Amino acid sequence: MEKTRVLLTAPQKLVREAIGKAIDNEEGLLLVGSTDDGLEAFRLAREARPDVVVFDLGSGKMDWPHFVRELSLSCRGVRFLALSSDGSPDRISALCEAGIHGCVSFSSGFSELVKGLRKVGEGDLFFDQEISSALPEILGKVNEGAILLRALTAREREVVHLLSQGYSNQQIAEEMVLSEKTVKNHISHILRKLELKDRTQVAILAWKTGLALKGSL
Repeated sequence: MEKTRVLLTAPQKLVREAIGKAIDNEEGLLLVGSTDDGLEAFRLAREARPDVVVFDLGSGKMDWPHFVRELSLSCRGVRFLALSSDGSPDRISALCEAGIHGCVSFSSGFSELVKGLRKVGEGDLFFDQEISSALPEILGKVNEGAILLRALTAREREVVHLLSQGYSNQQIAEEMVLSEKTVKNHISHILRKLELKDRTQVAILAWKTGLALKGSL
């Protein structure tokens, strides 16, 4: 099985070594670079071509939203997982707008970080429990998105809800007792109605509007 290639940037050597060791001990993950400097991470990313870039929001005075946007342009397909010590809604909101795919709080521990790396590496979104509880505040309520969601059927809204929880098509099919083909058709209709390009954008919209929250259906 092909491993998920990970690039790490964090200011503290102890943090880099600890996270690096945790990654090395996990099957399916491969650390391809580590640095304490966000600018150096640009060079390493171009050379190592990681699948996921993990970065510590406490890394100096780096403009992380700019980092995410610029690296997305130079390394197509790369995904981003942020590490946060304070869960600042303003900072994480700016990063979500820039295009990160997940965020893990340092207080969550290595198990959540590894889970996040796997999820993000597989193309899903991942926000740990601490960050998830603040997502409505972080992402805000989007009136336009809420209006678009009204165009969905009850069954389509259920698909969106499950998709926002990181469910695969197969898992959605099992949960809703449908065929995978039917689920794929639902997702195609959802993308068209919401005028979105992919399931990641659908999941972000679900979090923004509250549809991803438990009890929202």
